[in-house]
Order: sequence, then structure tokens, then C-alpha cells
Amino acid sequence: MAKPRAPRRRRPATRPPASTTALARSRPGAGGRALAQAEHALDGADLAGADLTGLALRGRALRGADLTGADLTGARLLACDLRGARLAGAKLGGARLALCDLRGAELEGAQLREVRLAACAFTEAQLARADLAEGRLAAVSLAGADLSRASLAGAKLLLCSLAGADLTSAKVEGASFFLSWLPGADFTRARLARARFALSALGGAVFDRVTGIDGESFALSWGGAAQGA
Repeated sequence: MAKPRAPRRRRPATRPPASTTALARSRPGAGGRALAQAEHALDGADLAGADLTGLALRGRALRGADLTGADLTGARLLACDLRGARLAGAKLGGARLALCDLRGAELEGAQLREVRLAACAFTEAQLARADLAEGRLAAVSLAGADLSRASLAGAKLLLCSLAGADLTSAKVEGASFFLSWLPGADFTRARLARARFALSALGGAVFDRVTGIDGESFALSWGGAAQGA
């Protein structure tokens, strides 16, 4: 007589780890907390459209991450690596970034109004049509960056490099550049009413068909006559 088989034990179902996207979209602001606590790598993470308001990250790598249209309003990022990250249309109003690397990042049309940037690298970043109005930038590299049609209205830039940056048709009204490095920057057709370039290097910078330049625009700046000024 055949011996009855013992009933097979069912293994408890294991739930796969929640994706980065699911964590970020679980509820408003929750993604920020979840990502801050996440132990897995965030390089290349899909965070497009995520609500990351108030996100606080320190020393994390998000190289090549997709943050297109994400909401990072009021975020605090310290020593984070966002090289090549995609942030087109992202909201970073009032965010604070220090010692962050965004070289080659894509920020077309991003909202960075009243952003605070300290010792960050945006070298060759794409910032066309980005809004940095009323921002405060200290020791930030924007060398070779595309800032065409961007807004820097009312922004304060101290010890910044915009060497070779493209600022064609940019809105620069009321902005101030102090002790900054701008050789080769292209301000063609930029709006410069009340803008000030104080103690800054302007050699080879292009100011062709700009509007708003006055006698005080280039106080004590050096580097030879700016083209078209």
C-alpha cells in the first residue's frame, strides 16, 4: 500500500523590495524620507515626477538618475553626486545644495527660484530656460553651461565661474556678479537692466545687442573691453 505523502509546506510569500519609484510616489513628501533611508544605490534611479519635497540627502550618489519633473521644493542636498542626472522641468524652489556635483546635468526649464548653491559644480550643465531668479550662488561653477533664455533676475553670484557659458537672450535684470570669472561668456541679446559686474573678469565676454547696460554696470571689472558693450 502506497505511503501517503506528507503535505507540502508552503513557503511564506516574499514581497519584492519596493521600487525606488514606488517609494517616491507613495504619498506627498514620503519619497523624500524613503530615499534618505534607502540603503540601495540610487545611481540611474527612476524618480521622474516624484514628490521629493523637503528631501534631505548627504553624500549620496544619483549619477544619471531620472528626476524629470520631480518636485524637490525645499530639498537639502549636501555632497551629493548628480553628474548627468536628468532634472528637466524639476522644481527646486528654495532648495539648498552645497558641495554637490551636477556636471553635465540636464535642467532645461527647471524651477530654481530662490535656490541657494554653495561650492557646487554645474560645468557644462543644460540650464536653458531655467529659472534661477533671486538665487544665491557662492563659489559655483557654471563654466560652459547652457543658460540661454534662463532667468537670473535678481540673483547674487559671488566667486562664481561662467567662463564660456551661453547666456544668449537670458534675463539678467538686477543680478549681481561679484569677484566672478566670465571670460568668453556670451550675453548676446540678454536683458541687463540694473545688472552689476563688480570686480569680475570679463575678457572676451560678448555683450552684443544687449539691453539695459549703463555706466555702472561694469564697476572695477577687468579683462579688456567686452565685445559689443
